[in-house]
Amino acid sequence: MSEEFLKMIESNLKKLEREDDQAKAKSQLVGRYIREQIADGFAYYKIVKENKKTVRIELVRNIGDDYSVPVWGLKASIQKAYAIKNVGYRDRINEIFSKKGEKK
Repeated sequence: MSEEFLKMIESNLKKLEREDDQAKAKSQLVGRYIREQIADGFAYYKIVKENKKTVRIELVRNIGDDYSVPVWGLKASIQKAYAIKNVGYRDRINEIFSKKGEKK
């Protein structure tokens, strides 16, 4: 991969994390992201709509290897409870690492 491409990927991830932090600060699910382990990397999905029992997610491109969850594809509606659990787990992991001076 070219250095320019790697910088673009890093910039896109930082933007996604900023938007996630902003949504978290407002206690909103819309704007947060879900990260799913796929093969040797991750698929990143942004929550774009919140319903009573589901959320609508869309694949975030140009981050990592651009993996997607096969059953979700580019866009999907998933259970809101699952999204809350996924985001909450990531928040707890980030909290642990931030106490150690790192962020993952």
